[in-house]
Order: sequence, then structure tokens, then C-alpha cells
Amino acid sequence: MGGAVMSADPLHEPGMQIKMSTSRITAMTDLTNELAARFARQKVALLWSVCGLGNTIYAVIQILTWVDHQIDSSGTAPTAFDATALWYFGVACSIWIIPALLPLVTARRAAILGSLLLGSFLMVASVAGGVFDGMRDGLHIAATAIIAVALPGVYAAHASWRLLRVTEVPATLAKESDI
Repeated sequence: MGGAVMSADPLHEPGMQIKMSTSRITAMTDLTNELAARFARQKVALLWSVCGLGNTIYAVIQILTWVDHQIDSSGTAPTAFDATALWYFGVACSIWIIPALLPLVTARRAAILGSLLLGSFLMVASVAGGVFDGMRDGLHIAATAIIAVALPGVYAAHASWRLLRVTEVPATLAKESDI
């Protein structure tokens, strides 16, 4: 009965603890990278959503200023906006969901690049429109566009660019839904 005791536990075999700890470290590293990538995508989506909310605030202030100018000039408020103006307002405010949605539904670099390009275009167009409208209707409109759209838009574009430059994507992220 002397001699080495054989254990049924594979962890007590020589060299097995090193293999197990290396695989656990690799698994933890993959999990950490996956969580960091998901957090970065959620951060980008949140920043583009804040930028879209800022655009909606800017649009509401612009419309209220326009209605106020109409009341001042004619003494009565216009009865209603025409269908084209309502469609434009609805589409212009709704399209802001696309840059926020793309990083959430897929980890593909093309989708993140699309989010960056579309979001940046919407931000620049809204700020340019706000500055021109502000020169015509009052500087408070330009200030609203700059503060509510440009400020979060710059941070969203920066976060999108950083997410786009991430080179190491865990294998589990590649298995997610692809659009």
C-alpha cells in the first residue's frame, strides 16, 4: 500500500493546474474584453441618443420661436402646420435613432462606421441649420443647436471613432446577430 496515491481528481495531476489556470485566465480575458466592447457600444448608443434628444429640443424651440414670430406679426397663431412640415419634423427627429441603434444590434465595423458617418452628417446638418436659423430668428436658436446638438455630437463621434478603432474583438462577439 505504499507508493503514490492516485487521485480521481484531474487537478492534482502534475502540470494540470498550470493548464487549468491558463485556460481560466484566457476565459476571463475574453469575458473582460467582451464586457468592455459591449459597454463601449452602449456608451456610443447613449451618446447618439442624447444627441438626437438635443436635436428634438432644438427643433421644438425653433418651432415655438416661429409660432411666436407668427403671432407677433399677424396677431393670431397659424391654424396648423402643413403636411410637409409635419412629415419633415417627424422624419428629422426619428432618423436620429439609426446612429444609436447600429452599434447595439451588431458588432460589425461597417455598422459602426455607418453610425459614425450618419450621426456626424446629422449633427453637422442640424448645427448648420441651427446657426443659419439663429442668424435669422435669434441667437438663442443657434446657441441651442450648438449646446444641445453639437456638444453631445462631438462626444458621440469621438466615442464612435474609438469603438471603430478597437482591433481586438473577442470571438464571442463575432457570434452575435449580424445585420
